[in-house]
Order: sequence, then structure tokens, then C-alpha cells
Amino acid sequence: MIWACGTDEGIAVSADGGAHWQLKHQTPDGNLLLNIQFATAKFGYAAGTGGLVLTTDDGGVSWITHSGPNATILQISFSDPKHGLIRIPDAIKSTADGGTSWSELSLASDSDVLKRYRYTYALAAIDADHMAVMLKQGAAQYEPQTFLVSTDAGKSWQRIDIPSVTLYSFLPAQGKYWAVGTEVVGKDRPGGGHAVPVALYSTDGITWSHSTNDLSACGPEMCVACTPQGCLSSNSTVTNIFGAHTSYLVFPPDDRLTTKWAATGSAMCFAGKDVECTSVAPAEKPASGGNAVPSVVSPGPLGVPVSQGPHCISCELDRILVEQKVQGIFTIGLSLEIARDGTVTAAHAEGAPTPQIKSHIEQQVQQWLFEPYVKDGARVNLKLSTRIQVTVIHPR
Repeated sequence: MIWACGTDEGIAVSADGGAHWQLKHQTPDGNLLLNIQFATAKFGYAAGTGGLVLTTDDGGVSWITHSGPNATILQISFSDPKHGLIRIPDAIKSTADGGTSWSELSLASDSDVLKRYRYTYALAAIDADHMAVMLKQGAAQYEPQTFLVSTDAGKSWQRIDIPSVTLYSFLPAQGKYWAVGTEVVGKDRPGGGHAVPVALYSTDGITWSHSTNDLSACGPEMCVACTPQGCLSSNSTVTNIFGAHTSYLVFPPDDRLTTKWAATGSAMCFAGKDVECTSVAPAEKPASGGNAVPSVVSPGPLGVPVSQGPHCISCELDRILVEQKVQGIFTIGLSLEIARDGTVTAAHAEGAPTPQIKSHIEQQVQQWLFEPYVKDGARVNLKLSTRIQVTVIHPR
């Protein structure tokens, strides 16, 4: 099964690799759902704007509406119907009673950590007692990180640092925490150390072990955008390092590929402007060739006041682009048309140095999601003009 969520509180499922979809929940003119996950075969959850939380305990046949905090839920992770974490714009909160009450994460022993690490890269809850947050100093996947870990259902938290690593994904899988990225080894050798792929796992978030699975596919492009089904190791390969042995699914490269994806043994779908699906096939080895994968970007920093105008809640964009013909720093003008549900219906880029870069930027911007804009008590369509800056470099 592949699940998707989106506008009008829509939740749909496909049992045939995206060829057909069955709508399981919808509320006309409802909120925008940003996340959907299943912790078990029966228990799943979804969340989005307006503090909306939906849960199912029958495998998605029916969905129950819950009222969360009166704010957009940017990230969510639940281990079971009662225990979980959410990130809203100004706080990280936990619940031990299914959302009836929420407790804001606090660090009495290190009150400045949420100021220094303001980006919540990922949340993970693995059971009734254990939940954790990976924080980064910036929004990009290569930024330094730290962990906040609870072993008592969110009552208390401690900070954990893992030395010599830069982590690109953090998630619950196989009943454990998993962290995937790179590790610097050989620092004591002449010339200094070098980075190699790493996958770490833990049952408590405090003590971490190295996976012995084959990580060679994570070398060229690194393993990013991981789900319990695996990681994108290139724009043609899903590398699953969470089982007893590493396994691979290969698919045709697609320039529209995003970091929001799900797969079965025969198909994968990813969400961009639309839901795109393609066939996959098991492989003994990963596909050859380094097809670039999309960048993973954290939601905005904690505690920044929400602007009075249009507010983007998901604005992933490659700030560094590789191009054969040009290089330099370019300021790009963007003209957007935003629908009343917060989706981008049209995007036009001015000032891009090549048609390929212009097309790439417009494609990514059309995947942006905005807080629905309210005027005189009603959601309205609007137009927005803004500027972005990108750096273009030559390939090696």
C-alpha cells in the first residue's frame, strides 16, 4: 500500500503502485495535510495546518479527527496512539495521552541548546518511553547536529552528541532509532581524515552502534531522505540498510523526484506538484551512475514569529546548482500564484542564467506549500513576488 495526503484534508491509498487511488478521508475546504505515516500495520497518523491531527487504528479504513495546538504541525512522530512528538512553528511538544494534553520540550540543564540548534531536522518516537529530536544549526542536511533524547515519555530530556559524524537522516525503523550520513575516519593519519558513509542505530538514543551492512551505495550521492523502506542513494536507487542485509530497488531516473516518497516492492510514488509514480525492481547491486538526489531541508527555525503576509511552510530549494556552461552567484526573481489551499498553481522565474536552471527552479517552487492566506475571515488566492539567490558551480 502507498498512502498520500494533501489538500482538503485528503487521504488516499493505492494498492497497485499508483495506477488507481481510493479516497479514505476528505473535508471540503479543510486543512492542508503535510505528513502521513504508519507506526504499525494498523496505527497511522496524519497532521497539517490548523493544528489538525488524524489517526487510524484500523489500517486506514477510517480516520479520527483530533484537535492539536492551534498552529501548523510541521513534523510529527507517534509510536502508538498515545505517545508522540510534534513540531509547531514556535515549539516542540510531546503527548502521553493521545493529544489530550501537550508538554513543551524543555532543557533545564542546557537552556541555550534550542537557540544554538534552531532547526528540527527530524522527530522520532519508537515506543511509549523513548522519543528523540535531531536538531541542526542550519536548515541544510550538511549542518552540524545534536540530539535531544527522552527515556520517560517526554517528562525529561537530555542532550546527546555523536562525535565525528554529519547526519542526513534520522528516523524510527525496526523498533530502533537510525541515523544515516557520513563519518570522518583516520583523523590521526598524515594528511587528516576523510568522510565515509555511516549508519548508526540505538534502542535508547544514548548508546549508538555502527551497522555492519554494506553502505557502498551511499558513497557517491550519500543516502538521504530515508524512510523505513530505505534511503535514496541516487536518483535511480533506493538502498534499504535497515534489514538484516542491504537490499536495493532501482527505478528510472526522474528529474521531478522529491524527498517525499514511498515504495512497495514493485512501485514507488513521490509527491511534488502532483503525485508521480513509477515501477521499481529488486536489484543485486545499485544502479550505476551518480544521478543527483534532491536536497533535504528542515522546516524554518524554532521561535521565529510568523509573518503577517504569505507564510511558506515548506520551501525546499537547491541553493547550489551544477551547470556546465556558467558559474557564479545569481539573484532570481520569482512570481508565484498561490491557491486558497496554500498550493502553488503557477511559478515564473526571471534572471536565471540558463533555461535549464530556470526550469529546475520553477519545478521546485511549484512544490512549495504556504499557510492558507486568510482575508476578512476567508481563505483567498493571492500573487506573490520575491527573490532568491542561488550559487552555480562547474562540475568537477
